[in-house]
Formats: sequence, C-alpha cells, structure tokens
Amino acid sequence: MAQPHVGLVLVSHSAKLAEGLAELAAQMAPDVTIRPAGGLEDGAIGTSYDLIDTAINDLLSQELGVVVLTDIGSATMTVESVLEFLDDEPVAFVDAPLVEAAIAAATAAQQGDDLAAVATAAAKAIDVFVASKSSGSAATIESESTVDTTPATKESYSRTVTVADAAGLHARPASKVAEMAAAADGDIIISFDGEEAEADSAMMLMSLGASQGDSVALSGEVDDTPVIDQIADAIAQGLDD
Repeated sequence: MAQPHVGLVLVSHSAKLAEGLAELAAQMAPDVTIRPAGGLEDGAIGTSYDLIDTAINDLLSQELGVVVLTDIGSATMTVESVLEFLDDEPVAFVDAPLVEAAIAAATAAQQGDDLAAVATAAAKAIDVFVASKSSGSAATIESESTVDTTPATKESYSRTVTVADAAGLHARPASKVAEMAAAADGDIIISFDGEEAEADSAMMLMSLGASQGDSVALSGEVDDTPVIDQIADAIAQGLDD
C-alpha cells in the first residue's frame, strides 16, 4: 500500500471535540498524520489563528499535502484567514460535515490518495447518511460463489458472505475493507438490503447499516476475483481484531 502523503487538520471550537475526532479517525487510518486544532490556547471554547496555522505548517514541514476541516461559523472564517497566507502551498479547505468528512478523508488518505482525491472524499461525505440498525445474532461463516459470463457485459464475479464482526460493517471493519478494495482495478460493489456501496469508500459501507449476522453480496469484474475473495473472506472471518 502507498504511504499516505496527505495529512488532516481538524478545526473545532472545542479542543476536546477536535482531539476526540482525531483519535477516532486515527483508529481507521493509523498511518495518516492528523492534527487537532480545537479551542483557544488556554483551552477555552473558540478558534485560534495560531493553533490552526501551527498545525497546518507542521504537516507542510513533513512534505504532506493538507486537508483542513472545520465545524461551524468562526472556525471557517479563521481557517480562511490562515489560508490567505498559504496560496502556493498544497492545502485544501473542505466545507463539509466535520465528523463524516474527517472519517472519509482519513480513509482516503490511508489508501494513498492524492490531495485532490482526499479533498473530494471529504466533500462527498455530506451525501452519506449512516443507517442505524440493531446487531443481529452471532455470525457463522457462510459463502457462495457465482460467475456471470453474460456476453453483453464484462465477466463478473460475486460472493455472498455473513458479517462476523460485532460492530458490523462500521468503523474499523469498513476502513479495512475500503483499504483492500483500493487494490482492485475495477469497482467492487457491496450490496445489502437493497442498497449498494462502493467497497473502497468506508463512509458508503457504513451507510449500508450491515450488522453482525447479516449477509452481504460482493461483486466486481472477474479480473478482481482475488481482491473480492480477500474481502469476502475477511468479512466472514472478522476484521476488527
């Protein structure tokens, strides 16, 4: 897997919120450098020009591209003030829901995406709504394989497996699936309960709401059979170790 070359700066009025979100995102993207820049210097609620500027320049000094995300109101204005002096630097500010965008951006950066792709992943997070569904009973490993050779389309390959993780396809399991799917040449689709998600997007996978014991179908081009099998086996055996 490519080494991440994009880092994140998470700006919030609350230092605790920024730090907690950085900790959560790091669980899904352990190789990505994430800097929280929340609150004022004394820990009070607010946004600090200096804290944001320091966090961004820390990442730039490591020769990383930087995606900056904010929560509300003055945080955005403060970031825009900082960026006025960084016109020629590889820094992208994305106006998107902070939590969802941070997870989407961190996952994309973990996969080795460039600055533009990580920023796009963050921006698209607004379109994803995480479904809430109660966990099912303990899973058993089940799978079935089919090969579709319909002449009108490229050969495709599919697997159906039962989700083993207690958390379902959420958080770390979704992130690990997305990381594996990034190695495929074509698109791998995971389907559940009439909905579909691209396997290389952790946010889209989480939006499916697949819980422990649910059956999910994976499909893609037959050339990506090894990747599909790797993902299917991982889902069936459990990813959250």
